[in-house]
Amino acid sequence: MRLQAWQVGLDIQAGFARAIAVQRRRHGWQLRHWWHHPLPALTLRGGILHESEPLSAILSVWRNTLPAKISLRVSLPAQRVMQHVLPQPDPRLRGATRSAFLLSSAARHFPLSVEQLVMDYRTDPCGDKNIIVTAARQHEIQQWQHCLAKSRLFPEVFELAPCALQLAASAAGVSAESLLLHRLDEGWLWASPHGLPFQFGVFEAGEVGDISQLMLRAREQYRASKLCDAACLFSSVNQEALPAGVLGWSPLTAIGQLSPPLPANPGVFALATGLALRPEDH
Repeated sequence: MRLQAWQVGLDIQAGFARAIAVQRRRHGWQLRHWWHHPLPALTLRGGILHESEPLSAILSVWRNTLPAKISLRVSLPAQRVMQHVLPQPDPRLRGATRSAFLLSSAARHFPLSVEQLVMDYRTDPCGDKNIIVTAARQHEIQQWQHCLAKSRLFPEVFELAPCALQLAASAAGVSAESLLLHRLDEGWLWASPHGLPFQFGVFEAGEVGDISQLMLRAREQYRASKLCDAACLFSSVNQEALPAGVLGWSPLTAIGQLSPPLPANPGVFALATGLALRPEDH
């Protein structure tokens, strides 16, 4: 059986860069590599890359530890992603005409011109089947690509952080109706259950005092909260006690073949794991 290339998920936040590498084997996924490294202060602020040279240097050293051929997936900071929900267009629209209509309609709801945005869309697999359009600033994508290229890193995919969180939860086999909460290096991320209509939100550190507050705020914002389980699922870059109504989970549950040493806090790698396990685009 020909060995598959390592699938590498790279999660870069304000305080750390983290990565998980997996390889598909005959009996499932095998963990091949995990890595995390502190980043200099002010490398990222509010999801914006400010100091790329130190980051490129750190990533260059890390790249030397990986095989020459990898499938790299990188998360986009949730703070910098814009999103709008559209109703299904006229079913008579097909192919490129349908795509152009959707992206043109969505662009009117974003504060930048079409030329300044990178946009994508998907049909929400749950609920009302609306079209979810996401947009990122083109110059920020190019900035990330330039920084990574200097480290000989060439992503096949840029994925949204909340989607990576959902992918990890789905692969780990946790409840498809549980709201997902994740503590970032700066702030908090929540994402809809992987089996319910897609939505996400980000709170800055000062906006939320603790996990209980995060749970309440996320339920207030999520439009399908009445369909969610009573308990939320929580992962974090820190090891911390969980209040009532919040359950911990390990993204590494999704990887069948694990060999020590393993990270003391698997929740640190929730986003990186979801990226690594992301199916390839076809």
